[in-house]
Amino acid sequence: MGIRIVRITTLDPDQAELAEAWNDAFVVATVATMGDDHDTWSMASRRARESSSDWDHRYFAGLDDDGHVVAGAGLSLPLRDNPKLALLGIAVRLEHRRRGTGTALFNHLTQQAREAGRTSLASDTAYPKDGTDPGEAFARIHGFDLAQTNHRNDLDVTAYRHEQASDTPGYVIETSTDDTKDEWLEDRAHLQMRMSTDVPLGDLDFEEEDWDVERLKGERAATAKSGRRAVESVARHLDTGRLVAFTQLQIPTAEPDLAYQQDTLVLREHRGHGLGEAVKAANMSALHAEFPQTRTVRTWNAQENGPMIAVNEALGYRTTAILREWQKRLA
Repeated sequence: MGIRIVRITTLDPDQAELAEAWNDAFVVATVATMGDDHDTWSMASRRARESSSDWDHRYFAGLDDDGHVVAGAGLSLPLRDNPKLALLGIAVRLEHRRRGTGTALFNHLTQQAREAGRTSLASDTAYPKDGTDPGEAFARIHGFDLAQTNHRNDLDVTAYRHEQASDTPGYVIETSTDDTKDEWLEDRAHLQMRMSTDVPLGDLDFEEEDWDVERLKGERAATAKSGRRAVESVARHLDTGRLVAFTQLQIPTAEPDLAYQQDTLVLREHRGHGLGEAVKAANMSALHAEFPQTRTVRTWNAQENGPMIAVNEALGYRTTAILREWQKRLA
């Protein structure tokens, strides 16, 4: 049996059925490892991502001789920054594994990345806390090195005590729902840029990201388009009036019982004042007030990010799964 590789555009109505089967390949493959407690992108999220002008997202389906989708693959190329980088994802249905399908897709994605001038490939694997992921063996066979290990941590919101965070003299905490306030945008763009350099990256070969107000507005619009609402809190330094810390939660409108913690950052020069705990506590209070149906908050932390792990553990987060980042440098 051979495999035919077809490019898919999730925004093309004529490919709607094919796109759904392609996305389902990712869901099925992930469930095989993670069970129902997985974090595969929804189709709405993929469509929102594909419409971004800051990325070139290329999606490919692997079809068998009967035209059935037996595997899916994705290639994401940053267009504003990290010009050497390509992000890869491959999912093969269980009954079609060990037939060369994954390798055929990997070779196709690698060729696409080379033609786009990319010299660094990155991908990830995930498995339950006490489990394993066969994708790790696949990554090593194809020349990837482990670059970073992250813990997926969950917070039981029903057991969380909504207490006011300790005072942060010299700073004020502000919160907004469904909108990064316009008066925040310039500073938030700077914080987002620093997010790409100030957090632990392990051995990942990532460069500083290019963020401005328009890009941040685009991300805000994409969040809404993907069917998610957002809660965001920031810390403002009173002496300068500038934002120096932020955190964001996203809540899927279709399944609001599980909220996803997005980025959290305190600028290096303002650490040691309890700002990470303060902005997270403010966000949790807003979540409790506006999304009472949320039962769990999920976040990811680099294994070496001790300060943020300490903040999350103090809030009640516990590790439920492992996510590992892999990287391969092309000759």
